[in-house]
Parts: sequence; C-alpha cells; structure tokens
Amino acid sequence: MKKFIPVLIIILFLIQSCINGQSKFGVYQNEQIDQKLRNEIATMDKVVYADMCDNNFDALGTIMWDSLRDGIGNDFIKKFMPQMQRIMKGKNYRKYCEFYINNAKASDSEAINSGTGENKWHMNFTTNFKETYFSMLISGDSLNEVMLTIIYGKVKGKWLVCNIMGEDYSLGGRNAVEEFEYTRGLEKKGYLMDAVNNMTLVSDCLHPGGKFFNYSIAKDIMRFSDSLTAETKARYPFPYAVNEVKTKPLIVNLHLEVYNGKFEPMINYQTQVNVYDSVALKKENDEMQEKIGQIFKGMDQEHQSIIYRAYNDLPNGQNSPRYYGFIQKLK
Repeated sequence: MKKFIPVLIIILFLIQSCINGQSKFGVYQNEQIDQKLRNEIATMDKVVYADMCDNNFDALGTIMWDSLRDGIGNDFIKKFMPQMQRIMKGKNYRKYCEFYINNAKASDSEAINSGTGENKWHMNFTTNFKETYFSMLISGDSLNEVMLTIIYGKVKGKWLVCNIMGEDYSLGGRNAVEEFEYTRGLEKKGYLMDAVNNMTLVSDCLHPGGKFFNYSIAKDIMRFSDSLTAETKARYPFPYAVNEVKTKPLIVNLHLEVYNGKFEPMINYQTQVNVYDSVALKKENDEMQEKIGQIFKGMDQEHQSIIYRAYNDLPNGQNSPRYYGFIQKLK
C-alpha cells in the first residue's frame, strides 16, 4: 500500500486579494459556501484531477502558484503523480469535504471540525492567504481509495493551486475508522495475529488529508494499537517455532499482501526441508495448512487465501535466496 508524499512548501505572505463570495470573515464548509464560488472551484477540481490522471505536470503547472511550481522537486513529478495516476485514472471522484477560509489578514491559525459519529475529524493549520479553499476528493476502487487534497489560494484576484496532497483514504473497502472497528472485533474473538496485521491498514489510512488531518478517535486507536501489539508479541514471539508441525518450521515474518484483489496474509518461514525437494516441502506445508487455525487462531476464518513462502536461507536485503511458494484456498 502506498503512502503518498505531500508537497511541502514554505508559503510566503501575499498581498491582499479582493473578497469573492462570502463578505464576512470566517470559515465556511460545504453548503455554507457561496454556490458561485463552489462552482468555480468545482471547475478547477476537474482540471486538476484530469491533469493528475494524465500525469501531465506541464498542464497542471499552468494553474499553480509560482512559488509551488518553482519549488516542486522530482519526487512529486516522478513518484507522487505516477502513483496517484495509477489509482485514479479512469475512475470518477467524489467530494469528501470542502471549506473556504476568508481571513481579515494572512497567517491566521484555523481549526476545522467536521464529520459525524466516530468519523469526526479535525484539522489545525495556518493560512498564509487571506482567502484559501480546501477541496478534498476521493477516488480509487474497492482495494485502495486515495484522498486528493487540493489547496487553492487567492493570488492577485485569481485562484491558484498552492498545495496538493494525496494519502490513502481506504484499503480493502474500509477507511481507518471502519477498519479499526473491524480490528477490535477480531481482537475480541482472540484473532490476535489477524488483528495486529489489520492495524497496519488502519495506520496507513489514519491521516487521509495529510499530517494536519486527525480523526477524533485517533488517540483511542493508538492506545489500542500499543496494547494489541504488546499482547500479540507476548503470545507469538518472532521468530515463531511452529510446534504443531512435525518438522517445526520457523515463521520469521507475517504480513498482508494483495492477492486476487484482497489483502491476504503472507507467511514467510524457514524450513529444514530442502527447498529443491518439492514433495517433502508440500507434505510439510500441507500440515501447516491443516493446522493454521490452531497456530494462529481464526486465520482460517477471516480470509479467502493464505500465501506461504518456504526458505532455507532467509532474505536479508542483500541476497535473493530461493524459496518455494504455496497458496492455501479457504473459500
């Protein structure tokens, strides 16, 4: 799962721009915003989104604030834009939230609160424009949705893109709050290894609007994560010897991988069986598959597949040891 790199810029103070839309100073969200202004930004959103989907920085640069365009590095052009293109291209987007800030002066600090129920969130930031507009778009598919946050500033009477950020919004069809609720259910059933793996998905989606975006239950999530990690490490110290299997393979790593459009567990283990002896390896792995629900409680209940890789010599980042792979079909 990708983490997208926000564009970090130092925003300089700008000269005062004329007020357009709401004449009163303050922060306006969604339907509170003057419809004419919303329509203007919606048109710009379409242009920005199309340029991102086409991976066309030259076109995008024409509506960027000069200081942003001139300060953008290769990471944005060669990594961020292609990553976002891969997820968004050919897909529609929906508006998550939008807000307009009309300040009496530049460099005012603002606090935004939005969302409902456990999906409430807040954002604290400093605006260096007298008029600023945040447009938060969601695009992707059931495997991975991203939030594209476009920040516009009013420069000499004209709206320009002054920052663009992109982060994971949902993975496997659930955002951070929904994934957290699902993970708590796994923990209550005693499915510790599945729960701790799922927390990686929660973490990846915890700040979809960038580092200034925080769900109101973020502290509860972090406390739960710390407690769950400690409990799981105590129950399953790694490397973990699989005593339920006669040959006692040693599980050295367990994480989620995308397989057939789903996030499924991948179990990497060290075996004493020669990896060139496919018959003996299969016999050992068949026993692991048969007992995987005993080894890691519930793992045979929550997934459609489990991926296994058997090694003699373990990978260390500098080698490429031979391994033998197996797929366990559960559903």
